[in-house]
Amino acid sequence: MRKVLSRKHEAKRKRRKIVEQSRKKILWLCSWYPSKMDLFNGDFIQRHAKAAAAFNDIYVIYVAGDITGQISKKEKEIRKSEGLTEHIVYFPASNSLAGRIRRHFNYLFIFKQAIRRYMVENGKPDLVHVHVPMKAGLLALWLKKRYSIPFILTEHYGIYNDQAGEDSYLKRSAVYRNYTRKIVKQAALLVSVSKFLAEGVNRMVTKISYLLVPNAIDTELFFFNPEGQTGFRFIHVSNMVSLKNAEGILRSFKEFIRSGGKATLIMVGNSDNKLPDYANSIGLTADSVCFKGVVSYQQVATEMRMSDCLILFSNIENSPCVIGEALCCGLPVISSNVGGVPELVNNENGVLVDPGNENELVTAMKKIVSDSQGYDRKRIAEIASHKFSYSVTGEQFDRIYNKILSL
Repeated sequence: MRKVLSRKHEAKRKRRKIVEQSRKKILWLCSWYPSKMDLFNGDFIQRHAKAAAAFNDIYVIYVAGDITGQISKKEKEIRKSEGLTEHIVYFPASNSLAGRIRRHFNYLFIFKQAIRRYMVENGKPDLVHVHVPMKAGLLALWLKKRYSIPFILTEHYGIYNDQAGEDSYLKRSAVYRNYTRKIVKQAALLVSVSKFLAEGVNRMVTKISYLLVPNAIDTELFFFNPEGQTGFRFIHVSNMVSLKNAEGILRSFKEFIRSGGKATLIMVGNSDNKLPDYANSIGLTADSVCFKGVVSYQQVATEMRMSDCLILFSNIENSPCVIGEALCCGLPVISSNVGGVPELVNNENGVLVDPGNENELVTAMKKIVSDSQGYDRKRIAEIASHKFSYSVTGEQFDRIYNKILSL
């Protein structure tokens, strides 16, 4: 009996060694992903894919139904780079009741077509990696049942908390909740960018083991600039929807200036003139606040490197990519104490304030400016790059894949 167990242990050890030494075929099924219809939809998933592709062969499939009329017939685009293939399929859809039903079944049919094409060209994947359970996770259930291919799940959606309001998982339809629960239960492992999100899934959906892999940051773009600029620059980067509370930042900055503070504020990401008009209405001039609008990822990095402190004053957050980007540039961060933010920001690299508390935000601005030399920006950048870089996050995914495939 002991010899049998010894042989089994040795076989398992050899199998693990083979897995660890070879590039694995990992099929990514994504519910969100950047496309020509939305360049920023799940761009953090794309950065994870680029990181993982340094260690394994990553094949991404994303299917998008278009209700805007841009797409008149099914079309696809396939992009290839070293270790990464992105297969995106578009199809025309309608938002009527009958159209939504047809869209659902077309989505599943087209997704299966893309998966079958992948398997004809590449064989069965070693592992499936789902990003956001609904709806791509439905295809992972099908693959597991039909081909016995295991899958892991990364959830990015910050709906598993009481602060999400009407977006909360608990407010979703019974069908949505039931399928999400089924997908999570069938996953071999949950991967999350924050403990806050993973614990939310465990609390609201079902119990599942999880590991943390942070957002991946391109440290060739986001890095410490020791030269700096003349004068102190705050920067805020977001899509500036209401939950980001950009108006609160502007009001707080107005009070900071009124009380003698000296700095400029750079606002990156506004898509219209509502916020510039609001800033003007409360007496903020173009000399003190500059709105950059929607810019490229590369330009965001340039603006970050030229700044001295990031401000994020959101009512709700999970684990914002922008905080990791700022830290990689060596910027201390002022942020509202929400979601997974306390996992990123501490006394060594920033200040946390209560969400919506503009007095605390003004005080934090004054503290950062007066104590700017007290933050070791080079050290902040070093710690962040060792946490968020493509090489680090890609290796973390590789270890996870090895672990699952060695079971």
